[in-house]
Amino acid sequence: MNSEMKDSKVAARLRVQRYRVMHRRIDYAPAPEVLAVIERHLTAGLDNCIAGVIDRLIAAGDKAISGNGQE
Repeated sequence: MNSEMKDSKVAARLRVQRYRVMHRRIDYAPAPEVLAVIERHLTAGLDNCIAGVIDRLIAAGDKAISGNGQE
């Protein structure tokens, strides 16, 4: 492995580490019926990634359950 490739891998790892300081990772395996909901929203183009769709669904669920309009 050449030096440039090693530097690139180190830089990528450091970027991920910096990102994870502010963005906590949660390992999650949705139930099949929940995955269908996520995929339906993803296909509808409401967001361009699964994490974004999950964020939107959780925020909407919180709003619906709590009754407040905070996002």
